[in-house]
Amino acid sequence: MPVSVAMIAAPHETVRVSVVAPCFDEAEGIESVVRAWDRLLAEQPFSSEIVLCDDGSTDATPTILARLQRELPRLVVISLRPNGGYGRALSAAIAASRGEVVVTLDSDGQFDLADGLILVRRLEAEGLDCVTGYRRAKADSAVRVAADRGLNQLVRRLFAIDLRDTNCALKAVRGDRLRALRIEARGYPTPTEIVVRLAASGATLAESPVEHLERAAGQSKLHPLRTAWSMARFLLYLRTRLRLYRDRIILEP
Repeated sequence: MPVSVAMIAAPHETVRVSVVAPCFDEAEGIESVVRAWDRLLAEQPFSSEIVLCDDGSTDATPTILARLQRELPRLVVISLRPNGGYGRALSAAIAASRGEVVVTLDSDGQFDLADGLILVRRLEAEGLDCVTGYRRAKADSAVRVAADRGLNQLVRRLFAIDLRDTNCALKAVRGDRLRALRIEARGYPTPTEIVVRLAASGATLAESPVEHLERAAGQSKLHPLRTAWSMARFLLYLRTRLRLYRDRIILEP
């Protein structure tokens, strides 16, 4: 389907939906993922953009993204050097976005952007600030599935947030709400931190089911035991920080 001018906003115009993602060493699959996103967005009756942050990739990812950016008007690429972690890259992509609604997801093809657009429609229909996905079935190892279940139990206990899958990367969030967040996590805890900070700010949240797909290419960058330990430490830190803010001991959460 040809892309109409109305579907791609000029640099000074507001964008209806921004799709943002970090990427690091995704040369094997990034082109097919970005092209699929672009095709889907071209079919939508609203303006959109794709904002990717290349987080110091050491493979051919920067070369591929530079070529795609010349070809696809919807694509915006920013680069960070050296590698600083998932959270820093996602934060940079969010900061560079212009969308009234921002869809966050990973660039490894494990989420279907069509599910993200379903989240957008629910967010707008119900007047919510955030709709976060929950994975119906996680396409991952038994160790990682168990770790995610443990994580969600911990989040419920520490923050009284009754969601099934806070660390799902696929979310639709009001752009002004998301860009205003102070994201501190560098890695795996980032999607959960977004939910926790949104809830603490009084945002309205809901959850909808999404598919979690097998990786089509590339390899996961996660190390389960080290990641789980870092996640637990970060969540305890975040809980302490939010409590200090509520008690008026620090200026910002």
